[in-house]
Amino acid sequence: QGPERFELVICDPPAFAPAKPALEAGLRAYERLARLAAPLVSPGGYLVLCSCSHAADLAAFRNASARGIGRGGRRGQIIHTGFAAGDHPVLPQLAESSYLKSLVFRLD
Repeated sequence: QGPERFELVICDPPAFAPAKPALEAGLRAYERLARLAAPLVSPGGYLVLCSCSHAADLAAFRNASARGIGRGGRRGQIIHTGFAAGDHPVLPQLAESSYLKSLVFRLD
């Protein structure tokens, strides 16, 4: 008997890459989190991965998450990409203010 599975798993960790010097270690941590969480999701279920690390941009976070899901023995599709709500404005002149992001994967 394998691990218990759930239709929805949400991972919202603290900032793994709060600054550029921590970026590589942070991306490895996001990948590991996705690898460990993916087997807990039922086939057809959803895995929500969140990041509040401004050093990890969306593309790097997405790649680390997808790599981790694959290394967890699963395949999935991104069905939603989320960002901060309207009460948390992003300043065009300050890229670091766009640090909240989330990915919703539907796993096979």
